[in-house]
Amino acid sequence: MLEFEVLRRVYFGNSLMAYALAAFTFAAVVAAFLGTRRLLLARLNSLAGRTVTDLDDFAVQVLGMVRAPEYYLVAFYFATRPLGLDPRVNHFLRSVVIVTLAYRALTMLRLGVDYGVRRVMAGPAADQSSKDTAKTVSLLLRGLLWMLTGLFVLDNLGIDVSSMIAGLGIGGIAVALAAQAVLGDLFSATAIHLDKPFVVGDFIIIDDFKGTVERIGIKTTHLRSLSGELLVMGNSKLTSSTIRNYKKMQERRVVLNFGLLYSTPDAALAEMPAAVRGLVEKDKTLRFDRAHFSGLGESSLDFEVVYYILDADYNKHMDAQQRLLLELVADVRKRGLDFAYPTRTLFLEGGPGQPRASGAAA
Repeated sequence: MLEFEVLRRVYFGNSLMAYALAAFTFAAVVAAFLGTRRLLLARLNSLAGRTVTDLDDFAVQVLGMVRAPEYYLVAFYFATRPLGLDPRVNHFLRSVVIVTLAYRALTMLRLGVDYGVRRVMAGPAADQSSKDTAKTVSLLLRGLLWMLTGLFVLDNLGIDVSSMIAGLGIGGIAVALAAQAVLGDLFSATAIHLDKPFVVGDFIIIDDFKGTVERIGIKTTHLRSLSGELLVMGNSKLTSSTIRNYKKMQERRVVLNFGLLYSTPDAALAEMPAAVRGLVEKDKTLRFDRAHFSGLGESSLDFEVVYYILDADYNKHMDAQQRLLLELVADVRKRGLDFAYPTRTLFLEGGPGQPRASGAAA
């Protein structure tokens, strides 16, 4: 009975039994934190060794950010809740816990933002401009996180933040109106990095502008035109226009038209589509589609040939087309035929009793 009487003794407004329960609660919470952390880290490290993704490595990094003093602080706060402490002490402990937990949550979210932006906008094959843009977007999101965390902490500390939120709202509207074009280009840059209609190195055409993408910035995208000058275009214009991306072309369709003279024999006309097909199929870089005697022109018998070049590179396209044209010209001449050229036949009719004359002019 004496032992129980000792435990009922009161010191600073609490019995020794209450202090003992608080100590036991503190130890249990710390043990639970440490055990859970150790179990999770062991599990994540095991997964990291068997998978190729870096998501588990990121989870290990986030979990490793929580420090032992933070465990002790949270455990101490929960352990002292049943105790009858001075209100000022309770308020101080609550404030310290809120600030500590808010800061740790902020650092974790900041790390998550950096990871997400890096995965989406700056992958392993990203160019330097994409990495710079990702860094800027990360800074903007970090600033937003700091602002929201600050408002959360102030609100939980008993400070009225409604006027601050209203001021931020009015200021945000004013800034948005003043920087409408810049924000539009910024959101467009984010859309370009997310949707990837083109990347650095692609050859694209927008309206009357064409060039190779050199840099995708926050506000503008830089194109190097075929004639060498630098084209600087706003990102919002790019996302609101139709973009033709030739770098993503897998094969190139070509339509070849040529004409023969009207004096060409009927048998030679009938043989020409098959002859052209043989020339196309002989080249392994080409894929034949069709060849037809397509029409009667003003001064030629017209043929239309359609084939595909099995490479999107423009230089290879021109090389293949040159080879085919040279072989076509040689084949036509070998057959004793000739290509048509613009000609006009004139018929001159004399007066009564006069002979009729005719002639041809080029």
